[in-house]
Amino acid sequence: MTDSTLGATERGRIATAELFRRRSPIGGMARALLLCGALLSGGCAAYGPPHAGERTYRDLVFAEPGGHPLRMDVYVPQSSQPVPVVMWIFGGSWKIGSKGYHVNLRDLTRSGIAVASIEYRLSGTAKYPAQLDDCETALRWLQTHGRSLGLDPRRIGVSGESAGGHLAALLGTVEGTPRIRAVCALYPPTDLVSLGRKYANPKGPSDIERLLGGPIEHKLTLAAAASPVNHVSSSSPPFLIIHGARDELVPLEQSRELQRRLTQAHVPSRLIVVPGKGHWFLLDARQLNEVAEFFRSHL
Repeated sequence: MTDSTLGATERGRIATAELFRRRSPIGGMARALLLCGALLSGGCAAYGPPHAGERTYRDLVFAEPGGHPLRMDVYVPQSSQPVPVVMWIFGGSWKIGSKGYHVNLRDLTRSGIAVASIEYRLSGTAKYPAQLDDCETALRWLQTHGRSLGLDPRRIGVSGESAGGHLAALLGTVEGTPRIRAVCALYPPTDLVSLGRKYANPKGPSDIERLLGGPIEHKLTLAAAASPVNHVSSSSPPFLIIHGARDELVPLEQSRELQRRLTQAHVPSRLIVVPGKGHWFLLDARQLNEVAEFFRSHL
């Protein structure tokens, strides 16, 4: 990565932070689109060089639903033994984004944990539950093929941010999901019924309505089924949830409700509320260390 790319990346992060500090007349989901544009134009999609001793596998095709290839990038730390892996799911209102940008947990490899950043069909291509199906398929692919990449398929965690955090939380709680040992969800939507009603607008569909394929009031059953809070059980894996205290796009209450359900089900869980942060922020070194420790203790 060149110095000019690093400069662009930093400019993109500053622009994104400034976007969420300002009071703006545009809607929350519109801000999300501007935010993702700032990240992409700022260089967060750029691939950096591998860390010392790290092996990188790019564009591994794990499924082709309807002839639509889905790929993943896998970052494997140097090790003489198979290593645990965290499957990363990108955010972007379920309608934009890619496996290569804003991989918030990319540096987990420095802690001996591999990262597999996956693609899924966006809402403009397929409606829910296609996105969850794709994540489940990626998980099964890692379980089947992980050893050939130096991964331990018995030690898989999942993580994601925003829309990806929603899918990670769902993947960890839905009945019938292949075994996941731990989930780290960053500022996730967890109750699509309440959030869908918050963003309902007669002038046009919200991003949640685009995901579900119709007006929220016509899709309440599907919205409930797509809500992680409704799938928590005593068999759910341990959770670490991270949410900005000033998040106006996905209210902090979404993570608090998930935490309440996990506590009621006696599932080991922790909610970290980050002071002063809105939606979509990079984890600092201390926060990343907490995530790494969480996964090390459960994987």
